[in-house]
Amino acid sequence: MDLPDLCSLSPLDSRYAGILSDFGQAVGEYALFQRRTEIEIRWLLWLDQRLPNRLFPALSTKERATLEARISGFDSTAALRIKSIESSVRHDVKAVELFLRESTAGETFGAALAPFWHFAATSEDINNLAYGLIWKDAQQNFLVPALNGILDWLVKESRRHARAPMLSRTHGQPASPTTLGKELANFAWRLADSRDALSAFRFCGKFNGAVGNYNAHQAALPDVDWVSLTAAFVRSFGLDFQPMTTQIEPHDRLSAWLDLLARTNRILVGLCRDFWGYISWGYFVQRVIPGEVGSSTMPHKVNPIAFENAEGNLGVANALLRHLSDKLPVSRFQRDLSDSTAQRSLTPALGHTLLAWRTLREGLSRLDADAERIRQDLVAHPEVIAEGLQTLLRLRGDPDAYERLKSLTRGQSLDANSLKTWIQGLDLDARTRQSLEHLTPVTYLGLAAELAERFDELRNQASGHV
Repeated sequence: MDLPDLCSLSPLDSRYAGILSDFGQAVGEYALFQRRTEIEIRWLLWLDQRLPNRLFPALSTKERATLEARISGFDSTAALRIKSIESSVRHDVKAVELFLRESTAGETFGAALAPFWHFAATSEDINNLAYGLIWKDAQQNFLVPALNGILDWLVKESRRHARAPMLSRTHGQPASPTTLGKELANFAWRLADSRDALSAFRFCGKFNGAVGNYNAHQAALPDVDWVSLTAAFVRSFGLDFQPMTTQIEPHDRLSAWLDLLARTNRILVGLCRDFWGYISWGYFVQRVIPGEVGSSTMPHKVNPIAFENAEGNLGVANALLRHLSDKLPVSRFQRDLSDSTAQRSLTPALGHTLLAWRTLREGLSRLDADAERIRQDLVAHPEVIAEGLQTLLRLRGDPDAYERLKSLTRGQSLDANSLKTWIQGLDLDARTRQSLEHLTPVTYLGLAAELAERFDELRNQASGHV
């Protein structure tokens, strides 16, 4: 890190740069220049392939290969030149067009192609596809793998602790028992839904000119089926085709993606807070990293900083994601530029999201469950089987079972012996008495263990893959 890094406006580019350096290369301005250049070249190659000799002399195999090489060979020199041109013309997409015209001037096809760079296209034709490819890459290569890392840990640990009895807390108060594994499986289930939705999500794009009507295309070659030609072009990038637009792709699909990310982040905020509580109760112990300091004044501290850091970044991410989800689909008439400047903040939104997901996964990797501590906490609250006791008494036909248990347990301090004495004082048949006496906090678990152990089977059932 050097001084410019310390003067950065965003912690993503300074404090957290080491965690996100690979992501920055994939979604930052360099990547945007690279993708714009790719779209411009592929559009020209597409015209050559689909309309040979209609606009310019057909390219030879060698000439096409030369242009293809410019896509794969895009480097920092090219990016810096584009940025230099942009500083002069003050238009980011026009700078790419001028760069391509300039850098291919010496090629055999340079003069013939010079008029056809950016042919019939508007800036948004280039940008919406470039952004679509960047977001698609971010999803497939960064977000889904990061979410899978969290999900895999939860599923693995939910199986390991499927039968570890644990005290539930509803409203923060002791409640009917559960198991540690089942509580982990609850989060795993919700995140699996998000992961599946993210994995299946498809971005879309348009390529229909200045106001979405193919005006320039039709004027140039009125006999061409431009809708079919551009639909195939958009789909060649693995994007869905959007035929009905103004100057801009309306961003409705993008808005849905941002909502999906925000929903996933909300789930993870809950996870962070629950684990923070479990750590504070001693249910999980954090492994100590040699040399690490937890407090500047209290040497003993091992703080749950990963979960606090993740929660904070999830909040920042969702503030941006929600704003962008609301803002981007709204544009005055055929277009205004408010969406353009807003969309530049989508990268920080994704950066804070990925930072949170990676930090959270690191925090989880440092945890060890203290099964004995969890069990002790449960056993110390025998009153949590009151639900089960009153249910068994109802089966016996006792209409006042709930009131009996309420008088015994609500706001009362109980222990196992006093509860046993109370049961012995009831007028019960031997079978019912035995059922009540065998009910304990560590056995009154319902199907918690089975639900955690059957996670994969239940996922398959839920998705219709039985």
